[in-house]
Amino acid sequence: MCACVEDYNKVLNFWAPVEANPKLYGEIILQRLFETNPDVQKLFPKFAALSKEQLQNNPDLQTHGEIVVRKLTEFLKKKREHQELVSDLAKSHSQQHKIPRVNFQIISEVIVLVAAEKIDGFGPDALTAMKNVLKEFQTEMGACYDKLGFDK
Repeated sequence: MCACVEDYNKVLNFWAPVEANPKLYGEIILQRLFETNPDVQKLFPKFAALSKEQLQNNPDLQTHGEIVVRKLTEFLKKKREHQELVSDLAKSHSQQHKIPRVNFQIISEVIVLVAAEKIDGFGPDALTAMKNVLKEFQTEMGACYDKLGFDK
């Protein structure tokens, strides 16, 4: 199912705490990503060799996590008008960072888990909406990767 504007609105109704503290939520998301998918950590040169303890309160991890949350918030707020944002992200992630597309599915699953755990009132309807929105993001990133000729 494709995300509709209503899905974006459902997510945004609960998103204020995340938007207000992107560094904290970004750090939580990346830590959970690396805990549940250790191979993904290897894709981040700054973090590849760091232990779980070294990642805690790590300023570089916090900064990167903050960027992830800010870009996701921008994507949510633009609703269905985010083609340029997705295109720019696809270019940097495919050409510069060489991130395989499967990782967008992996981080999306982590974002859903963190939202369910950390955002008060983020119930089944919001979770379904979040999954729909993130699926749309993955699909659009994949289409951009195809246009760019990046197979991973």
